[in-house]
Amino acid sequence: MRFFNAGRGAPWTLAWQRIVLDPVFSMFVSRRTIVRGLERLQTIPDRASFMLVSNHRSFFDQFIIGWVLFCSERYNRKSSFPVRANFFYENPLGLFISIFLSGGSMFPPFFRRPEAKAFNRYSLSVLVDLFRKPGNLIGFHPEGTRNKGDDPYHLLPAQPGAGEIALKARPIIVPAFITGLTNDLLSELWANIRKKRPIVIVFGNPIDVNDWPAQTRLSHAKKCADLFNEKIAALMDEEKTVRAETQSRQSGS
Repeated sequence: MRFFNAGRGAPWTLAWQRIVLDPVFSMFVSRRTIVRGLERLQTIPDRASFMLVSNHRSFFDQFIIGWVLFCSERYNRKSSFPVRANFFYENPLGLFISIFLSGGSMFPPFFRRPEAKAFNRYSLSVLVDLFRKPGNLIGFHPEGTRNKGDDPYHLLPAQPGAGEIALKARPIIVPAFITGLTNDLLSELWANIRKKRPIVIVFGNPIDVNDWPAQTRLSHAKKCADLFNEKIAALMDEEKTVRAETQSRQSGS
């Protein structure tokens, strides 16, 4: 997977993303995706790597946010979405999804098994190295797991993982909030055909962590991740306004 994501296979997977995955994603979301706040990212230097942090309601949240950025000439980056390895790296179907349906972007893996701590440290070093190179986008969900509750405006407590990476690599942080996606692909396709059930994505102002104190303890990482959750939650009111306006227009038509 490193070969496909960051090695000599990366140009091939990038071509796969452009030729195959871009049209596929468009087929499911293009007619109903509403984006706000993209102009706030203009302070990001050209080709600078950054960390995308967002809420986590469906399996596809960051793929669709990444697709929006992928379609933008200014914010187009090689994408990496670290994943738990339980399914995507330990199951043949999961590995198929990692390679072909994500175009090699579901990398690096993190394992839950205690004996995999050394490998997880390796994955952490891979991410730090990617952030220190230009042209990378790496996505994290500060919540750490998918929020299965009924309220899309409630975030789970932040986990320290995203904060630890941010403190060690010091990337630019881009917060985003997204609603409207489910895990039912057929339902998503039908909604896009009918141009119903809007997907609303709101980007926040980038966060510069370069001047933060050089502290990397677990408590500091947790505090950093809590801040990311706060920045994501701060976008909810804007999302509600956009969604209400969109639904009002659809009702009127």
